[in-house]
Amino acid sequence: MQSNQEFFHTIYQFYSNRVEEQLPELFLKELSEEITNYYYRQYSKYRLAYPKSVKRYSTFKLEDLDHPEVTDLVIKYFKNKIGDDYQRLTLIFQNISLDDLKYHEEYRENYNNK
Repeated sequence: MQSNQEFFHTIYQFYSNRVEEQLPELFLKELSEEITNYYYRQYSKYRLAYPKSVKRYSTFKLEDLDHPEVTDLVIKYFKNKIGDDYQRLTLIFQNISLDDLKYHEEYRENYNNK
């Protein structure tokens, strides 16, 4: 399995290219670390739970960044860092529209309140 550092490099490069200096470097680095740690734990767990899929969970796949859990991590991070202006930076980081963000938040709230 790739190392945590390799996961970080892949994730950091992806988001660095996406945000193109629209966000402070600290935010980019910290968020990349949070997402890296989340996925490194997930991949490690899935490798044990699904031995036939060990190859799938050996190398980080960028398409995994499309998972709603990543948007949740980003929202939480920006809410903690900057409060009410979290939406503006979330839109940049996730490359989504305000309507998509509102839909995501409403869906997650309904899902979590079941």
